Amino acid sequence: MELQADSALTKRENQIAGLAACGLAKKEIADKLGTAYGTVNVQLDKAYKKTGTSKLNELGTWWINRVFTLNIDFKQLQKSLIALSFLGIIAFQIAFDCNNDINRSRRARIRRNRIEEVYEL
Repeated sequence: MELQADSALTKRENQIAGLAACGLAKKEIADKLGTAYGTVNVQLDKAYKKTGTSKLNELGTWWINRVFTLNIDFKQLQKSLIALSFLGIIAFQIAFDCNNDINRSRRARIRRNRIEEVYEL
């Protein structure tokens, strides 16, 4: 789904998006605004459709980007985060494999020493 940067939210949807940007959960937003949980869900669904988001944290990020006019390219940010995630996985795998090689070489030395000790007797 494409993010809509020029979408206009209603006053209540804007309040909900702002509270989502603060990290509040749906239940906390409902308590803070003094409305029912179901009402918050309905308002969120409308805001999701207008902004092209599908999650509460995405809506909050969209709201921050719009209010503070950050003009962040979310697609590029997403690509960068995915690339960094893969890099982290690869680095971890390399480190883990090197650790196994060290353990294998220690085991080989121990086996050689035991064999040599056996031959010395």
